[in-house]
Amino acid sequence: MNSLKIFSRSQFSILWWSGSLSSFGDWATLFASVALASQIGTTEGNSEITAVVPLVARIIPAFLSSFAGLIADKFNKKNIMIFCDLIRMVVVFLLFFADNLIFLFVINFISEIFSLIRQPSREAVVPEVVEKRNLVKANSLFAIGTYATLPIASIMLGVVSDFKISDSILNYGNGWSGSVIFIFDSLTFLLSSYILVFLKSEKHKNSSRSEVFSYSEFKEGLSYFFKTPSIRNIAISISLSLFAAGALFILGYTFLTVDLGFSESSFGFMIAAFGLGILFSMAIVNYFVSSFSRVSFVIGISMLLTGAALFAAFRSTEFIYILFFIFLSGVGTGSIYLLTISFLQATTEVDLRGRVFGNFYSIGRVALLVSFLTTGLIANFLDNYFNGSGVEIVLQSSAIIIFISGAISIVSGYKQINSAIEIENSNFNNLKLDFRSTEDEPE
Repeated sequence: MNSLKIFSRSQFSILWWSGSLSSFGDWATLFASVALASQIGTTEGNSEITAVVPLVARIIPAFLSSFAGLIADKFNKKNIMIFCDLIRMVVVFLLFFADNLIFLFVINFISEIFSLIRQPSREAVVPEVVEKRNLVKANSLFAIGTYATLPIASIMLGVVSDFKISDSILNYGNGWSGSVIFIFDSLTFLLSSYILVFLKSEKHKNSSRSEVFSYSEFKEGLSYFFKTPSIRNIAISISLSLFAAGALFILGYTFLTVDLGFSESSFGFMIAAFGLGILFSMAIVNYFVSSFSRVSFVIGISMLLTGAALFAAFRSTEFIYILFFIFLSGVGTGSIYLLTISFLQATTEVDLRGRVFGNFYSIGRVALLVSFLTTGLIANFLDNYFNGSGVEIVLQSSAIIIFISGAISIVSGYKQINSAIEIENSNFNNLKLDFRSTEDEPE
């Protein structure tokens, strides 16, 4: 197909709507779980501590991503996604009855496991329904579907929480009015699984592989991931960048409100600027790039932009400049994400695609986990040994790490990567404005 549309009956639209509904359910469940944990902790006066329980429950399964990739390679990806949505439908519904932190932790832990299993299957099936030259465009639409549902889920939780729900209904559950959102979330997972029924089953099925898991197959995926130079170099650079980026979300609030003295709402504006930058990159990369022959090089350029912009932001004291540079860092971050996902989809062998994405997400999540656990401690440690703010030192150092990671990617990607995707065939060489509408071609 020459164009991708979400309002159609194409295989792409089926995958997009299912993924967007699933993402909405994930976001709403996470926000409501944090609110419920805080509500439970209010009775004991430690709501700030209990609020992190669902977050911890969702971080721990990060180490299972590689195994989830192996599942995606061994079974029908469509069936995996349907199964995971149905399981999450059941476990999320149980949150309506959650009235203690242990129950809340267990349910979020189980839900995240099946979310992780679903993710590599979704990424691996995209190249089966989208042509290579449309992968960047497809992934930009998937990203928009994923992150556009974030504010919608947050707003809906607020609306539902303010509703006057009948006690006759709440008494069946945990008594918290916001818990009604869990019922709605379970329905979104059910609808997502129903939509996937109409997705055509994968054409490729390697019958020589047994459905018994083996260490050799797991090792094969790791070996391919770490011994393929282009994939390995990109993964290392992005892991360093994710570690550094994690500091933004952990220390950004303190940087703005404590170090610079801005209002509490400033952090929200900063995150909004970052998100707008990501959305802007979706449109830019989507138009100019159909694919690249030097992916590492271009990802490196995006990292240089991100690192330089963040460093400038954390050296600034004027709020308008901070927002501008954070916006630029969002543009670079969005470009990195789209190009990396599209490259892995386009160049990975079909039998290894699930494991490659499983390993990729596992490394990325571990990098974020380490960042979340250490950057705050490092900042506190530096406060005791330097006259300046430890928060600013960590944030500026993180920006430098991203910049260095970009330099590594540029050097490693200087040699041309043999791929069907080339910048010569992109829209960059045919820059023009065209406001004509397009229709999907028959599949």
